Amino acid sequence: MGKRHNIPLRKGIPYWVGIVITFIIMIPTMMLNGTYTGSSIDISGSLGVLTEDISMAFFATTAGMVAGYPLYSKVRAITTTKTIVLCNLCLQTLLAFVCARTSHIQLITVCGFMIGFLRGFIIIEIVKILKPLFSKHDRRSEFYSFFYPIVFVLNQMSMIVTAALAYHYQWQYMYYLIIGLLLLAIILVLICFRYGKRQIVIPFKEIDWVSVLIISALLLTIIYVVTYGKTKDWFDDSTILAGTISIPILGWTFFRRQRRIENPYLNLDVLSGHKPYVAYFFMALVSIFNSSGILISQFTTTILKLDSVHSNALTIWLFPGFILSAAFCYWHFNAQIWKFRVLIFWGMACFTGYFAVLYFGLTPNGTYEFFYLPMVLRGMGTMILFIAFGTYAAEDLLPQFTLFNAFFMITIRGVLSPAIGSSFFSNMLYRFQQNNQMILSQGVDMQNPMAASSYSQSLNSALAQGHPLAEAQQLATQTLYNAVQIQSTMVSIKQIVGYMLMASIVIMVIARFTPFHKTLKVAVPKTGEDMI
Repeated sequence: MGKRHNIPLRKGIPYWVGIVITFIIMIPTMMLNGTYTGSSIDISGSLGVLTEDISMAFFATTAGMVAGYPLYSKVRAITTTKTIVLCNLCLQTLLAFVCARTSHIQLITVCGFMIGFLRGFIIIEIVKILKPLFSKHDRRSEFYSFFYPIVFVLNQMSMIVTAALAYHYQWQYMYYLIIGLLLLAIILVLICFRYGKRQIVIPFKEIDWVSVLIISALLLTIIYVVTYGKTKDWFDDSTILAGTISIPILGWTFFRRQRRIENPYLNLDVLSGHKPYVAYFFMALVSIFNSSGILISQFTTTILKLDSVHSNALTIWLFPGFILSAAFCYWHFNAQIWKFRVLIFWGMACFTGYFAVLYFGLTPNGTYEFFYLPMVLRGMGTMILFIAFGTYAAEDLLPQFTLFNAFFMITIRGVLSPAIGSSFFSNMLYRFQQNNQMILSQGVDMQNPMAASSYSQSLNSALAQGHPLAEAQQLATQTLYNAVQIQSTMVSIKQIVGYMLMASIVIMVIARFTPFHKTLKVAVPKTGEDMI
């Protein structure tokens, strides 16, 4: 049974035990990161660093996963599943302990990159084990419909749990929780997985370490530029300028090397067709649209005055969207009564509804419960489009190119687009806030009846509380400033959401009439090693 289902279990251990162990391995593996943006304020305050430092370390984890993914085939050829899983779990435990104990954000960033580098290997082993369970017919769309919701839920849960632990205890407790789960997984693997006798010789000479170094430098440089650009005032800072110049140089060097060497780190033939480009483009759009969650976080913290726990807890309402859309995709790819473009239309329609509800429903007197519906719609749009284009990208793909397809999917979906999207929305919000605050403050003086009334009420209240006149005047002025700041934030968020609403409508209409396929029914591609 173990061999049939690709789980290296010892004799006498039932198959269901192997599945349970696989999920126990998967949970800490997917939830472990270098840092967690859900508790960025707590971590930055504790370490005395910028929130941008936390974002840099967070994205470095996925960048490490991208860099390590193409090396899997070379490593897997000389070792066993148990060795890969056990070594990964042990090293991740060590790296998590270092992250919990150190106070240097640079070391946390390095550890995050290494965590990601190791994660890619163990995720592929998990995918191989779960393929027969999630897709009995070996269909990519079936597997995605089960696997993607689990992965996305675990990623969001890591943010929620971290925010809660950081708020009530300390942010390091998240690492200790993960370490406990990793140790449990190690014990179960040692007990239940069979020993595979194989001589391990690490193929250092067969790995193109130069390409690994170049792509790592390229991804980290892009993340650095887009993350720190606003803080360092973009090209007025020499490091941002140098990083921007080095990006095209590193990119050209990397792709040129892949074309020239005999055994490239990355086979670019995966890009020979048009479908990967279309899929990667839409995945980039979805990831950027997803980054609009920054606007909701800004609204809940600035206007609703919520703490990080309740702000992050809103992402729970993504889960129903994930599940509903995964079930819808499962049914669609099995029935295929609609053309593929109709599925994309419905995915974009979910995002259009998400932005429409925010644009027409956001008010300064809004409630926490208002965000439930838009979060469900966002979860539905995200899952539909990721499953759809994850399947679409692999339709004409040869089996030997699946790992390289995964490289581009993770790069676009997990590194570049989220980093660029986060930078885009934070910069847009900052610029709009400045402009709107300047416009709104022009009418805030004693000639304005509403401003004068608010100022007088605040002044009298401060005087009644026993504050001196000068201090009371300062408090009253601060009250007016806070009101203007809230209004400017509100207007800025609605402006950005309005632009995104228009963009989503345009893309939705274009997708509806784009001939992705020539026929109604198409062959669903089989699963592969790029299923993450």
